[in-house]
Amino acid sequence: HEEYAPPWRPLLVLVFPVLPIFWTYRVTISKTKITFGYSHAYSEIERTDILSVETVDHVNGLAHWGGWGIRYNLKWEMGYIAKNGSAVRMEVKKQGADDDDDANNTKVYVFNCDEAARVCSILNGNEE
Repeated sequence: HEEYAPPWRPLLVLVFPVLPIFWTYRVTISKTKITFGYSHAYSEIERTDILSVETVDHVNGLAHWGGWGIRYNLKWEMGYIAKNGSAVRMEVKKQGADDDDDANNTKVYVFNCDEAARVCSILNGNEE
């Protein structure tokens, strides 16, 4: 379990109505699912739906994603970008998708975490 305040949180004072949504960023892994995102805007993925995970050594929110928060890049990967730094890139089966390898049946998430290599190791079943 990893949880921290995004470093850009003081800027949310300027847009008070969205303050509660982005107040805390978290990554939580249980035996059956992984949850990542902000206080009230997060994704919850069943571990059985994960097709692949890999570390991303450095994500620059502004250069790679056009900013911080919940973002999409030019490849339509969904990012939960809380800060610049390490991240996990995870490809998952879309809900209700068949088991074939059609690219339209997958979705890619990129999310920050301080221990990206360890998160990948856990999700790959190499540690508890």
